[in-house]
Amino acid sequence: MKKILTTLVLFFFVTVAHSATPLVEASWLKENINNKNVKVIEISSKFVNGSYDKFKQGHIPGSVYIDHIGDKLITTQKGVIGQLPVKKELEALFSKLGVKNSDHVVVSYLGVNSLDFGSAARLYWSLKVAGHDNVSILNGGLKAWTAAGYKLAQGETQITPSNFKVKLNDKYVASYKDVRNAKRKKNGYALIDARPKAFFIGEKKHPKIQRAGTIPTAVNLEEATIVDGNLKVKSADEIKALFVKSNAEGKKGYVSFCNTGWFASTVWFALSEVAGIENVKLYDGSLAHWTLNPKNEVINGQI
Repeated sequence: MKKILTTLVLFFFVTVAHSATPLVEASWLKENINNKNVKVIEISSKFVNGSYDKFKQGHIPGSVYIDHIGDKLITTQKGVIGQLPVKKELEALFSKLGVKNSDHVVVSYLGVNSLDFGSAARLYWSLKVAGHDNVSILNGGLKAWTAAGYKLAQGETQITPSNFKVKLNDKYVASYKDVRNAKRKKNGYALIDARPKAFFIGEKKHPKIQRAGTIPTAVNLEEATIVDGNLKVKSADEIKALFVKSNAEGKKGYVSFCNTGWFASTVWFALSEVAGIENVKLYDGSLAHWTLNPKNEVINGQI
């Protein structure tokens, strides 16, 4: 009897995992929220007026909180911000959040702007790189949940630490060598700059990069164009149209980058996970890393 029950539980989890897609709607989460294998993580930061205090004022029941900046989702390595943590750091982070390898993780965000969605996309990407494929983003985030009339919980969520194990998957990671060869048109990859136009053409510069402009051969696909007025991700067809309009010409694949790997996460998610475009990678070091080497050329992008 115990064996039968265990089999039924596993079957139920597999069914839930298979019914989920990279983007799930609030109605799907409402239907599955009481499944013990569904883990909701809300992410925000001071840059979108988010905080743990605000989380405690109202959040999706059972969800846990992570700060994009303060909770070591990104690290600084050799003077470069926005880097993916090493294996042990990822294991410590996800274990602290109570994520089990058997969980289906649903990432939520406040739903206030495109940068806010970028945090969710970065967490999603980090989980995928950590070898955790059972992950989705709540389309529209907390805003969509409340708009559907679903209740919020208040206070702290009790977390039981887990023993999360990372199995690194570099399929989604662009190395410096990948980017250098793409710039030289040696590996069949196209470079996609996910920043606003003013950064791409060199009119603005992020304080953490050394020189304004973009990597030669890059095209511009602004992360803000990926979401609609309700901060929901556009359809696959709409994203494909934006992709075609960007004139990205990659025979083998694509590398998304920005200043520090934040904007680029949105474009990576849209192209890879929603539009289903093959071989899309994220350069998490982005221009913060590229411009550290004075020999690496940057130019004013052309629209």
